[in-house]
Amino acid sequence: MQVFKSKDKFLQFTLKLESSEKFSLKQGITTTNENTLEALKRFSMLERQSSKTFYLWGEKGSGKTFWLRSWHEEKEGDSVYIDSRVDGQFVPKKNNWFLYVDNIENADKRIKSRLFEELINQHITNNRFVFASRINLKNLKNLNFREDFISRLKQGLVYRLDELPDEEKKNALRVHIHNLGWIKSSSSSAYDSLIDYMLTHLPRELGTLRLALDKLNEVAVKQKRIISLRSIKHVLEEYDIY
Repeated sequence: MQVFKSKDKFLQFTLKLESSEKFSLKQGITTTNENTLEALKRFSMLERQSSKTFYLWGEKGSGKTFWLRSWHEEKEGDSVYIDSRVDGQFVPKKNNWFLYVDNIENADKRIKSRLFEELINQHITNNRFVFASRINLKNLKNLNFREDFISRLKQGLVYRLDELPDEEKKNALRVHIHNLGWIKSSSSSAYDSLIDYMLTHLPRELGTLRLALDKLNEVAVKQKRIISLRSIKHVLEEYDIY
């Protein structure tokens, strides 16, 4: 797949050697999903919540991973982030922790069993769970989840996260580029041609677009030299981002 052509104007831009920041709530966009994200905030901050589980679902690209990882970073030592798509993931035995479990629809039999064990022992551990999935909660039964597992999640909070419109994605990518150190202000339009190209030629989920920028930035840091944005083609192919 050809990603960039030599006539693309933005290929003349160069990158500064800055490291990407961690996931941060400050980078989040709340205007499209105010109610859902406010509920997630209250849950993560233990504000007026008796529920011990939070089920967040939405289409690919709606930002589920970003919000789970950002809250995990915010809570630091008393939380863990678990990506169910990654082999070898485990659920630690802790008390009074937040467990942010992403891509729950991809959990294997071992993880499913361990999570159910944690759920039935919540009255002892006082752990809180945030689950994220592309699948509506009622459809988890089609993925061989136990009925009593699903029933316990139904007793908690269930919210949907909608995908951001393009203009908000562009604003988010400008902020990300600013955080990478490529521009001095997040309102700069210097890389808008790159952003427009990415939205047209790459998967449209914000997480993938941020990943493409991060990988390009990593190449610049590892090579210890300023490189052309032409290198993004190599980065996308090497990491199979598109």
